[in-house]
Amino acid sequence: MKNKIYKIALVLGVFLFAYACNEDTFTEDSVAVVGSPSLTVTLDFNNSVTLVEQEATYGFTVSLSEPQISDVRVYLTQTGGTATDGEDFSFPDIVTIPAGALSMSDVISIHADDLVEETESVSINITSGKEANVNSIDGETISFTILNLTGGDLGVGLSWDMSNTTDDTGTVLSPTDFADLRLLIATAPSNADADVVGGADGGSCEAYTFTESQPDGEYYVVADFYAASDIVRDLDLTVTFDQTGVINGQTHMFPAVLNTASVCDAYYAVLAKFTKSGSSYSFEEIGANSFAVIPWTGIDATDAFACVGGCDSQITSSIDCTGTFLRGINANWMVGSWGETIEEEANVYYTDDGAGNITIPSQYIFTTLYSGSLYDYTISGTGVIDGTGTLTLQYYLDQEGFGVSEWMFDNGYMTTDYFEAIVSAN
Repeated sequence: MKNKIYKIALVLGVFLFAYACNEDTFTEDSVAVVGSPSLTVTLDFNNSVTLVEQEATYGFTVSLSEPQISDVRVYLTQTGGTATDGEDFSFPDIVTIPAGALSMSDVISIHADDLVEETESVSINITSGKEANVNSIDGETISFTILNLTGGDLGVGLSWDMSNTTDDTGTVLSPTDFADLRLLIATAPSNADADVVGGADGGSCEAYTFTESQPDGEYYVVADFYAASDIVRDLDLTVTFDQTGVINGQTHMFPAVLNTASVCDAYYAVLAKFTKSGSSYSFEEIGANSFAVIPWTGIDATDAFACVGGCDSQITSSIDCTGTFLRGINANWMVGSWGETIEEEANVYYTDDGAGNITIPSQYIFTTLYSGSLYDYTISGTGVIDGTGTLTLQYYLDQEGFGVSEWMFDNGYMTTDYFEAIVSAN
C-alpha cells in the first residue's frame, strides 16, 4: 500500500514540476531554450555630435530581439579621439541586459572643465561580439566633437544625412561612411584656396572654431566633397553655430543641397553667411550649390522670318565636373523660323580667359527632326561678357558642312552671316 501511495505522489510531483515550467521565470531553474537573438543599439541623438564643452548626457538603449535565459553584456569601447576618458567624458564599459529582459538603457556623459584647450574628439563603439549566442549585431559608432570656446569665438559644425542606403552586402551605410565632406570658411562664396581662411576635414562630421582674433567682415560657410560613395544620393546638410553664453546650438538645415552624382573640385555648396563685428555675429542662410542653373534673358538670333525683333532667349548656364556650359542656344529660332524640332540637346562648353572673352570650340549641340529625318548640328563661336554682366555671343551652326546662318545671310534673310545673342544673367 505504501509503495502504491509513493508511486502516485511521484507521478503527481512530476506533473506539477512540468506544469510549473510552462510559466518560465528565467531563473536559474529555467528550461527555456537558448536562442540566437539580434542585438540593436538605438540612440537618443545623432551618432555624430558637435557641442560646446559643457556637462551633458546622451542616452542610448541596447535591445534584444528575444529574451535570454542568462545575462547579455554589451560592451562600450573608445576607438579614437583626443579627449580623455574620465576627464572630458565618461561612459559605462559594460551594459547588462538581465536574463528575461529585452533591453537596458544608459548614458554617455560629456564633462566641462576650466582649462583652455583645443577642440577635442572621441569615438565610442557600442556592440556585443563576446556573447556566443548573439548572432546578429546592429551596433553603433558614436563621434563627439567637443569645442572649447572663449568669449568671441564662434563654433561652426557641419553634419549630413541621406536616405536609407545599403552597400552590396545589404549593410546600412552611415552618413559618414557614405560621404566625407570638408567644412570651409571663406571670404567669398567659393571653395577656392585664395578665399578659404580655415576649415576642417576630419574622418567624420566636421567642426571648426572661428576665433575672435579674425578680422571683422563677411564670411561664408562652404561644404564640398573629399570623397563619396559611387551610389547616387542627395545629401541633407546641417550647420550649427555656437558661442559661449550667446548662441547655443543654433541650427540651419539644407535639404538635398549636394548630390553624390558629382564629386569634383568644381562642385560645392555655399550654405550660410555670417558677419563678424567684434565679438558679435549675425547670420544669413544661402543654401545654393555651384551647379545651380542660371537663366539668361534677352534675344537669341534675329531674322526676316519669325524673329524680326529677335527670338526670346532660352539660354541657361551652369557648371559640371567637365566645365562651364550653356544650354538652349538657338532653341526658339530652330523651331520657330527654321521649322525643325530639337530631339536631343547637349551641353555647350565654353572657356573664359578671365577678362570676359568667351570661346565656344566646335562641338555637337543638338539633333533635330525634319520631314521624318534626323540632322546633327555643331556650334562654334565667340563672345564677350561686359562690366554689366551682359553676354554678347556670335555663333555659327553647321549641319554636316551646311552653314545655316551663312545661307540665311546669302539669301538676304539675315543682316550678318552669324547668329547673335545678347543676353543678361538673372
